[in-house]
Parts: sequence; structure tokens; C-alpha cells
Amino acid sequence: MTRTRSHITAAAITGIAAAAVLTGVSAGPASAETITVPLRTAVTDLPVADEQRDGYDRDLFPHWIDADGDDCNTRYEVLIAEAVKTPDVGTDCRLTGGEWYSWFDDVTADSPSDISVDHFVPLAEAWDSGAHAWTTEKRRDFANDLGDDRALAAVTISSNSSKGDRDPAEWLPENTSQTCRYVGEWVAVKLRWSLTVDQAEKSALTDLAADCPNEELTVEVVEGGDTTPPPATCGPFSESTAVTIPDTGIATSAVTVSDCEGTASADSVVTVDITHPDAGDLSIWLYTPDGDHHVLKRTGDSGEDVRAEYRVDLSAEDRSGTWTLSVKDYASGGTGTIDSWSIGL
Repeated sequence: MTRTRSHITAAAITGIAAAAVLTGVSAGPASAETITVPLRTAVTDLPVADEQRDGYDRDLFPHWIDADGDDCNTRYEVLIAEAVKTPDVGTDCRLTGGEWYSWFDDVTADSPSDISVDHFVPLAEAWDSGAHAWTTEKRRDFANDLGDDRALAAVTISSNSSKGDRDPAEWLPENTSQTCRYVGEWVAVKLRWSLTVDQAEKSALTDLAADCPNEELTVEVVEGGDTTPPPATCGPFSESTAVTIPDTGIATSAVTVSDCEGTASADSVVTVDITHPDAGDLSIWLYTPDGDHHVLKRTGDSGEDVRAEYRVDLSAEDRSGTWTLSVKDYASGGTGTIDSWSIGL
């Protein structure tokens, strides 16, 4: 697999990234459409959403893969494509004699062991910004994206370590002459993969782009993506079949969610409508599809019936599956009824 960079010339290095020029790419994400938009407009159009880090694991982004079976995995494909002095490629893709320019810190290296291949939008940042709702296959495609030369960058190990998983609100290249290029490439990758930005990131990009040439970005958007942020909630899903709460017993009622992907909201809403002679006798628990539980109400309050809305952080839970409301009556004094309940995820 070969990948031709369009940023090697000195003139290109001083500007914002142009579209990739690719040769012989045999695998990778399919493109749905190509868009061309001025940098500042692209920043304005980036959807804002809170980050979601729960559940992140680097292994959820399989890399580096050898998509075309030529013994050179994605890391080495990038090293070969970005070398300013072409290396010799030996058995098992061993590289010798090459030279690489790291534009993050304006350093030239003559050994691949001194170079990291940076996920321009780090894997953890991608997870935070929407990839938590992707399939493993799509995360693999993101982690090995040879379809756009802005997605992966050969830079020094030290600059890659300095960057870590930080976004442009928290980190910019030491080589300040490349700030505008960095901003343009970051925005291009976010657009390509339909990733969101948090508010601090959006503000930083807006301020940075205001001081950069308003050059056009051309981006092939990955198939199935769009620039609309994922819905904050899914549902609500309701169960209106009445269930008797036995005196000093437990009643359960369940709803099954099958058409919602990804994790639930940090501001999920559970609404209950329960008839009971003494609400103080009741505790109410919500069981997740994998068996975890969240206490919505404990015993101890007074009055009849429970007509309430509970907000609960379910951001660590997958949406799909069977959710169960469990109501326990702790004291004798009469039966009650779960009249209905609903959950918005």
C-alpha cells in the first residue's frame, strides 16, 4: 500500500493542508462525499458536545494493521510515504537510510526509531468526541486511516509524547510557524470522521482560525458520517402494563431497547408512576442490561403514591438491552401498583 503526501514541499508546509493524493490504496474507510469549505466556516460548523471518556481503552482501536499484506503495516506505510529521504525497505519492512522531517518541532531525524506516527486526532480524543458509539471496525479504520494524509503524521517521539491526547485548547506544536497548518489539519480530520468538539476546543479553534488564512479545506467525509452531533438522549421508552407491588414484596417491570447505539446519557431520565398507600415504605432501583443497578429512591419519605422524575448518570452503560425497574415494599400496610414508567437514555 502506498500513500503520497501532499505536504512535503516547503510551500505546502507553510500553509493549511490540502486534500490527500493517494495511489494504490486497497483498503480503508469508504468516502460518502467530498466537501470544500473555508477554514473559519468549517470551525463554525463543528458540532459541540460534551466529551465522553468512560469506557475508553486504546485496544478498542485495532492498529497497526497490514491492510494490503505487503509486510508493511500502517505505521511503516506512513514512514515510507513521509520520508524526505527515501529509505530502503528490507525484509519485514525494515527501513534503513531514510530521513524524516518532524514539523511539530522542526526536527530532522535519520532513524525510524526516533519517529512516532501520531494519530492527528488522538484515539482517546476521538473516543471522547463520538468514536465511543462506533463499531470496532470503524474504530480500526480510523486508527489506520491512509485515505487522508492529514490523519496520521510522522513526528518525533518527544513531540508526540508532549501532545499526548490533548486537543488544540490544551496543546499546540512547539514550532509556532506551523500553528495554522495544525489547526487546519485538526479541523479536517474532525470533519472527515464527523467528530464533535467540546466548548473549550471550539473556542480555541475559533480564536486560532481568526489569525490564520481563511483557506479552503477539502475533505472526503467517511461514509455513514455527518456533521450532526449524536442525540443527547434516546427514547423515552415506556412500559404501561400495570404490575402489582406485593405487601412487603418486590415488583419488577422491564423495557427492552434495541434501536439505540452507543452509551447512555449522563443526564438520563427515569419517570415513574406508582400507586401506593405509603410511599415511605418503597425503594426504587433501576437495573441496567448488564446487571448493574442505580438507586433512584430509598425508603423514608412520606405521603401516598410516587409520581416522580429521576435524573441519573448512565454514561457508563450501553443503551441497548433490557432495563428493569425494581420496586420493593419494606413494610406491611397494603399493596401498590407500578402503573407505568419510562426511561430516556
